[in-house]
Amino acid sequence: MGSVITRGGVPARWRRIALPVSIVLNLFFVALIGGYVLHHRGERLAGETPLMRALARAEASLPPRDATAFGAVIRRDAPQYSDALRRLDVARQELRREITAEQFDEAGVRQALAGWQTAWNSFFEKFSNTLVDALAQVSPDGRRRLIAERRSEVEGRSSAP
Repeated sequence: MGSVITRGGVPARWRRIALPVSIVLNLFFVALIGGYVLHHRGERLAGETPLMRALARAEASLPPRDATAFGAVIRRDAPQYSDALRRLDVARQELRREITAEQFDEAGVRQALAGWQTAWNSFFEKFSNTLVDALAQVSPDGRRRLIAERRSEVEGRSSAP
C-alpha cells in the first residue's frame, strides 16, 4: 500500500514538512515586506536588517520562556550566518538602487536581482538550521502564536487602505 493518508487526503509526512517550510517562508516575507515598509517610512535603524526586525517581532510574540529559548539559539548561531546576512542586505540595497534609479537599466536590474538571489540562497543555507533549531525550542503553543501573529499581520496589511 502507499503512504498513510490522514485528514483531507494529505499524507501525514507532508504535513510535518509543510509547517516548518511555511514558517521559514513567512519569516522571509515578513523580513522582506517589513524592511520595505519601514525603510519607506524612514524608520530604518543603522545596522538593523529586516530579518533581525522580523526575528525580534517573532520573539516579542512568544511567551517569555519560549522567547528566551528562541532568542538564545538565534544569538548563539549568529557568527555562522552574520556574514551571509550582511551580504544579503548589501545585495538587497543594490537591487533597490537599481530599481529606483532615474534611468531604468534592465540589465543592471537583472544583475542585481541575480546577486540578491545568490546572496539569499547563501544566507538561507546558513540560517535554515538555526531557525529550525530555534523553533524546536518553542512550545507548540508558541509556534501556534507565531503563525497566528503572522496571519494577523498579513490580514492587517491586506485590509489597509
